[in-house]
Amino acid sequence: MAIETLRGVWSRLDRSVRARIILPTAVLFAAVLGAMVYVAVSAYGSDIEKVQRERAEIFAANVASGVTQTMMEGQPNQVPDLLELARSHRADLDSISLLRPDGQVAYSTDRRLIGSTPWGGMDSFSQPKVVSEPGGLKSQYAVVRPIANVEKCASCHGRESRINGWVDLRFTRTPVLEARGELARTLGASTGVALLLLLAIAWWLVGREAVAPIQRLVAAMSRAEAGDLTVRADEGRPDELGTAARGFDATLAALRRSQAELEAFYRERMVRADRFATVGEMATGLAHEIKNPLAGLSGALELLAEDLSGNPRQADVVGEMRHQVSRLTHTMESLLSFARPPKARLRDTDLNAALENVLFLVRQQRRLAAVHVESDLDQVPHVLADPNQLEQVFLNICLNACQAMGAAGGRLTVRSRLVEGRVAVDVEDTGPGIPEHVRPNLFKPFFTTKREGNGLGLAISARIVAEHGGNIGYRCPSGGGTVFTIALQPVKSAPERSLEMSA
Repeated sequence: MAIETLRGVWSRLDRSVRARIILPTAVLFAAVLGAMVYVAVSAYGSDIEKVQRERAEIFAANVASGVTQTMMEGQPNQVPDLLELARSHRADLDSISLLRPDGQVAYSTDRRLIGSTPWGGMDSFSQPKVVSEPGGLKSQYAVVRPIANVEKCASCHGRESRINGWVDLRFTRTPVLEARGELARTLGASTGVALLLLLAIAWWLVGREAVAPIQRLVAAMSRAEAGDLTVRADEGRPDELGTAARGFDATLAALRRSQAELEAFYRERMVRADRFATVGEMATGLAHEIKNPLAGLSGALELLAEDLSGNPRQADVVGEMRHQVSRLTHTMESLLSFARPPKARLRDTDLNAALENVLFLVRQQRRLAAVHVESDLDQVPHVLADPNQLEQVFLNICLNACQAMGAAGGRLTVRSRLVEGRVAVDVEDTGPGIPEHVRPNLFKPFFTTKREGNGLGLAISARIVAEHGGNIGYRCPSGGGTVFTIALQPVKSAPERSLEMSA
């Protein structure tokens, strides 16, 4: 249970911005402060131990001098009392021993050492020496000082040796270790309190300077996401959070402007669409009303032409009338097709085959004898389309291109290719190109530059291409001519839909 509680607390902390900032900082500070405490305690302990050892060396020199003086006064039996007295003057002194020239302990305040040889050979002790860990004991250190064979000692000890023996003083390191421990505890407690205080201040500062502003910014974003674009997040802060808030406010202002523009645009479009719908219904009704009389008029003119066949002038007038009635009938049919297009019957379609059919029809046009028709068809994937409607689109564009080149003729080139995963068809002519003032209105219904055109061909073509999930566009190279491009989705990437869809 306790483990689960700790996990829950840690999970909440892990999701906290302050915890993510302060916990690593706390660990870093703790490591730095711990290292500083360790260095301070080590340095302090080393200084204390150095001072203690210097005092120990001075004390050893005094003991050696006292032993020498006592011996020269002819009172060797007073040496043990002298050593005991010296031992009592130092609380950190464990024992004092006198060593013979061969290294054996002649006398010691620690009776257990008498007769032992603690150092083995004494060649390395010709000068006073401090041994850090005598006998491997880390709790002691020793000061070994030689007793010189001076002139007054020669009568008893002879002149062969420079050293009559050694004074071996063993000191305990316990006071130094205790002082180091006390210092470590004091510094550890002080740094711990300082660390907690620092973390509390950091927790408060991060909350005030980072967490609270971020929370207010997030709250403003949530309100904006909910649809309130009038909210403001800028509080006048000069830091990075203030910059972010001002950027957010600028974004909201841009969104408000865009929203107002879109609303105005769609209001205008809706009004226009409503008007077009009304006009479309009226045009469709009128087309139906006009179509039937035109059929009757066409039949009457045909009979009249037969009756006036003997009068060339009247026959020409009747022929022109029949031509104009035929043009009006074609316009009515195009208008009905645009207003109520037929259903597209989609199936797997070989685009190149459809293009070949269109080019065959174009080549059969006698009035286009001056136009040289070329094809450059790559192996492209099939498309999901209504082949009849596609042929209608391609034939309309090809005929427009041929008409644009005029009686002088030119070259009509049709290409198919695969571009960025889409099947593209280019229809290129060598005509004069599309004038600048015509281009913005090219795909608008009823816009035409032809004397006998109705302005619905390209509009119907564009709608058919859009209903097939493609797009149509054009470009006018600087050298002249026009290139219309129709791009369609291949069967493998076309969206799944019914093979028969309502246009």
